[in-house]
Amino acid sequence: MARWTIEDQENCVKAAISGALFFALLTGFQLLRDISLFWFELKAVSDAFSYGVLFSVVYFLVKVTKQPKLLSYGWKIREICGDFQDEYLRSRFQRATTLAYNLTIVVAFSGYVTTHLINKNGNPDWLGFQPFLLLTIFAGSISFYLSLRTVLDEQDETAQDSN
Repeated sequence: MARWTIEDQENCVKAAISGALFFALLTGFQLLRDISLFWFELKAVSDAFSYGVLFSVVYFLVKVTKQPKLLSYGWKIREICGDFQDEYLRSRFQRATTLAYNLTIVVAFSGYVTTHLINKNGNPDWLGFQPFLLLTIFAGSISFYLSLRTVLDEQDETAQDSN
């Protein structure tokens, strides 16, 4: 069995951070695009957010070009389960995953209930299901990214303080 080095563990966290930021940007811009077009009927603003969607894809392609192995990290079972040997990485990854999961569930449930209440008691033409689906993915991705973005920097500071 191959040894999982600290560098592999850090690369897995970097891949998770990049992926979460990509999904947060993509879904955030798409959500804003849909809201501005369907709710407020602002075609020019919607087109501007379409460029944001394009920016998200370009950001991800640049990241993959600079670090080609980015797509290969995070797919092994120990990486998916967050089974890091380093206690700091393991605890922070589990905390970030738990927060993202709980936030996603809360937003998904509240979005589901809200859309049904509006469809039953309000104007159903004003609301579609897609914005809440995008909001659910956006909320989970942005919370995961914000929770993990400083993990490696803080780990380096902690290691320097202990030396």
